[in-house]
Amino acid sequence: MKTTRYRFEQQVQEVKEETKSWLADEFKGILESDKDFTRKADYIGFSILSIDAKVASLDEEIKELQQLKKKLKQAKEIALQTGADVFKEYGIDKLEGAGISSITINKPTPSSKIKLTIHNEHKLIEAGFCRKVLDEDAVIEFYNSGKCLETINANCSIEILKDVKPIKLKINKRRGIMANNSDSSVDEILGIAS
Repeated sequence: MKTTRYRFEQQVQEVKEETKSWLADEFKGILESDKDFTRKADYIGFSILSIDAKVASLDEEIKELQQLKKKLKQAKEIALQTGADVFKEYGIDKLEGAGISSITINKPTPSSKIKLTIHNEHKLIEAGFCRKVLDEDAVIEFYNSGKCLETINANCSIEILKDVKPIKLKINKRRGIMANNSDSSVDEILGIAS
């Protein structure tokens, strides 16, 4: 497991809008350093790509926590039902405690759901059991292809929203380098001290 976290890697992972200029100075410091360009590229690239590894790790932990949560809810439900069965077997309706006010058996409460099985959808639609929803994607598609423009322009407003994405770095990973070295020491890869 990787235990070393370099200064720039930490700064990249914690950057906010308010600290952008400080991060820019760090970029400049790396670019102006006397290290060769390959080490500069690796240091910057691996520091930024470390975010991907953290996100993937968090995604895995969230998935595991969701599974654990589901298991715990199921376990609680089984424990409550099993306990109720045992209490009932012993003829206990209520058990009082010092820290817990009491444990009681709730009475079974019937619930009902309506399950609908449709035999003749067409007749139900004819009877008025339907709703019409505008297909906005189809309107945009027709507008872009130049079809039905008169109808579209007469019945809606079209606004073209333009968005200019800011320039940003693109880090191109060498095949297998991150996968094979994700737990390795970056010292070995970069030869850079923190």
